[in-house]
Amino acid sequence: MVVALGVVPIGLGAVAPASAATGSAKTVKGPKIWIPATQSKGDNGSITVSQTKNLTNQVVQVSWTGFTPTVDPYGSPVTLTPVLDPNASYPVRVYQCRGDDPRITDCYGSTLYNADPAKGFNQKKPEAGLTTPDFSVSNMVIAPTGTDGSGVANIEVWTSVQSPTLGCDADHKCSIVVVPNYGGDSIATWNPAGDVDCNNHDSDVYSDFAPTASDNVNARLNVWNNMATSEQCAWDNHIAIPLEFAPTPAACKERTADMTLAGLEMANRAVQQWRAGLCLGEAPLALQYSSAGGEPQAREDFLGGRKDIALTARPDRQAPPRPYVYAPLATSGISVVFVVDDPKSGRQIRDMRLNARLLAKMLTQSYAPDGADIASVRGNPVCVFADPEFQKLNPLPPASGLAWPGFCNTGNSSPTVVGGTTDLVYQLTSWIASDPDAVRFLDGEADPWGMHVNTYYLRPAFSGYPVESFIRQDSSGIVGATKDPFDRWKQYEWNPNTMGLGDMARKLLQNTPNCTVATVSGDGTHAACPAMQKGERTLFTVMDSGQAKAFSLPEAQLLNPAGQFVSPDTTGFQAAVTDMPTDPATGVQQLPYGAADTAFSRDQRAYPLTTVQYAMVPTQGLSPAKAGAVSQFLRTVTTSGQVYGFEAGKLAAGFLALTGAQRQQAQDAAKHVETQDGKLPGNQVAPTTPPAEGGEGTNGNGGTTSSGSGEGTGTTGDGTTGDSSSGSGLTGGSSGGLTGGSDSTGGTGTGAVAAAAPGAKPAATPSASGSPLAVAPVAAGTPAADRSGTARLLLPVALIGGLVLLVGGPAALILGGTPAGERALNGLRKGWSRVRRRP
Repeated sequence: MVVALGVVPIGLGAVAPASAATGSAKTVKGPKIWIPATQSKGDNGSITVSQTKNLTNQVVQVSWTGFTPTVDPYGSPVTLTPVLDPNASYPVRVYQCRGDDPRITDCYGSTLYNADPAKGFNQKKPEAGLTTPDFSVSNMVIAPTGTDGSGVANIEVWTSVQSPTLGCDADHKCSIVVVPNYGGDSIATWNPAGDVDCNNHDSDVYSDFAPTASDNVNARLNVWNNMATSEQCAWDNHIAIPLEFAPTPAACKERTADMTLAGLEMANRAVQQWRAGLCLGEAPLALQYSSAGGEPQAREDFLGGRKDIALTARPDRQAPPRPYVYAPLATSGISVVFVVDDPKSGRQIRDMRLNARLLAKMLTQSYAPDGADIASVRGNPVCVFADPEFQKLNPLPPASGLAWPGFCNTGNSSPTVVGGTTDLVYQLTSWIASDPDAVRFLDGEADPWGMHVNTYYLRPAFSGYPVESFIRQDSSGIVGATKDPFDRWKQYEWNPNTMGLGDMARKLLQNTPNCTVATVSGDGTHAACPAMQKGERTLFTVMDSGQAKAFSLPEAQLLNPAGQFVSPDTTGFQAAVTDMPTDPATGVQQLPYGAADTAFSRDQRAYPLTTVQYAMVPTQGLSPAKAGAVSQFLRTVTTSGQVYGFEAGKLAAGFLALTGAQRQQAQDAAKHVETQDGKLPGNQVAPTTPPAEGGEGTNGNGGTTSSGSGEGTGTTGDGTTGDSSSGSGLTGGSSGGLTGGSDSTGGTGTGAVAAAAPGAKPAATPSASGSPLAVAPVAAGTPAADRSGTARLLLPVALIGGLVLLVGGPAALILGGTPAGERALNGLRKGWSRVRRRP
């Protein structure tokens, strides 16, 4: 029976091979190692870049061996840490540069980027801002080499969209340049003529000016002539590794868009990669895509006829004012990303466990500022790292040598979340509202260690989770204070980001927290909190898993209803998709949060924030040309667009390919669009024309209400979203960094579907595009009734299979290599296939 169950095919999307990210890895010869003890050079080292082709805006890993070990200012080996003393000698710089044979003036953030290439190092230091024209900070990385001669650095690479001055795209090559500083008198310390002598190593480690083998020398000018020669000797050792970038939508020819799409910024990386493939294919399609405004607005714009396609993670619940169906596009997830450093060693910690109650604490401003008496959070820990619950879930093994931050600022550790109305926020808060421990905490019951919810998040001041948007509820201050900032201290610690998920990722990569400086600036304003230093970071951000994978960011393992901590990866997504019931009213799959005794509640492998992403596509009212374009879009992205890869048109990292049933649903949707047959999903009822008695009709253009024969009522808005394209095609990156912490525990799950959740809370704000659910705090609507389907056959089939194996095993061994045996096996396969297809 165990054997039989173990081989039952589950029909899920294919798993991306582990080697996908390294398919274009390249290893090249490095510079000759410098041997300080003998003042001589030795053998060549080696450099590896994890991905060199089909790149987009992502993170790649650069590693090396056979380099001179980095030493501190006193000549002792340094600890491998991102926090490097600027006077440490023999560090390594990693740049992104223009061209495949770049000069120092081609490398972003170098001492002479954008300076005169003809003058080389014999020129004045560029004016402030010239070396970082596109971003105020550089993507250049400084890293140490260990005592064994090896080292590693993760660097974000930019396309021409992020950095126009680098201009890296499919038609313009760029490169990764590795520059070890092996010393030499690059600032002419000993030569009054101002001539650089890279063979003079007298000041490499000890110097009153700056150790010339340290990175600190790059802050100095030539001692005698003030020229910017400081990097000249290090540049003599540079190695360039050419990069090739994938096409992005920016490479598409200017033309009128064949269709307009809106919504679901969570899907942006997949959509941008598909867009590039569609516009550059044999039958080009031009897509105008805007992810701004949020999914509720996108659904309203689609239903009002202002957009051809709406991308959504939730079904609409109002009576449909136009015929349409849902087409699944891919599966992804919501990730809680963290950038946290061990305060002692400076090493980044890359493993963390969180549950729904901990997230509820962070999202409700329930931690207390250190040293401030604020009534709403009085007696609570100062931040999540001081929370006994977090410490219990995240014990660091003594052998790791790592520790969680001992001193923390509430503002610097409050999670960055997206502002505005989004399906991401609704799903996240629905999951939290389905967790019994989190529900009791949100209802005012203290956790086992005595921590209570921020009183501003109690009813009736706050209507409770789930919500469609995060709004700061507590802007109170220190007890007895009457002047800014002390009378409104909580106002400055947490501010949802209204610029979208892309801006949130950018700020995280720049180590910028979510808070605002409480003290007043000279101009009377409150500045944004500055970037945190490496080695002292305590950052959290809630984003989509596609972005997290692309930037190689650590993602927390979340506790699922079966009691296991699961990562947002292919395995966790696959298990969750298997557990999702299908809503008969819409055909949309979502996790049945809060429902008891379901496949999801028992599945130890399922990631609890898994999201199937859908396109709402019209089945009536399109011209033949537009209907053909939309159906072509669906057929392409749900067939060839389900193949994992970094190339334009392929499925981006961080997404799970559709299951067989989902692909069939998408292909059926394409047919309904192509024929414009007026099809509606599931058991939804077609719009009445004229309106049903007692109901109001719609004009198809928005701004009116609709009601009557559908499953709910709602109002279509009259706002519109912008039509600007958003971002570039973005794909996955490589992982890296130093790890610590405990491993997650795996498990096995079973298959079933769910009923409604008990104890659910209504949304704080009803959806503008549909009525809020009356029961389960689920974005998916009422789950389907529990149906075993083909699962009811598993036990008898397994028993029969066991008997067949018992009797037929010896025969199979005898016949396995014969034509008769092959015919018998084929017969068994066909029989099993018929059983699986039977309703």
